[in-house]
Amino acid sequence: SEDVEEISFWIHKYAKQENMDPMLVAALIGRESSFQKEAVSKTGAKGLGQIKDFNFKDLDIEDPFNVQQNVRGTVKYLKHLLTVWKGSKNSTELALASYYQGPNATKKKQHRMPAKVTGYVDDILGTYRSLTKK
Repeated sequence: SEDVEEISFWIHKYAKQENMDPMLVAALIGRESSFQKEAVSKTGAKGLGQIKDFNFKDLDIEDPFNVQQNVRGTVKYLKHLLTVWKGSKNSTELALASYYQGPNATKKKQHRMPAKVTGYVDDILGTYRSLTKK
């Protein structure tokens, strides 16, 4: 569909800009919203990357259902979390856990993550591995 092409275009553009792997971003968005740009969770997270309202300002999002803005915000936030955990041996896992539950909860629980968090992380990494398999 045209949505998929548009989403893919912005994922590649912004991931490249932030020097990130677009397939990791795609795996995250797939897990968060199944690529449904109108998705709203029961906690009120919105759009492709399921971003909470309180993050809109920092991520420069005016319309969370706008594909370009949401993908840009998702990439920016994931990049920020990867930077937070830079230097940890499992920085990608910790960044993804932080995307799910916030960096503070992840710092507190990093040695005993709740099953739903590890499930979320494993899910994304599994998708990521299948996307990057040559």
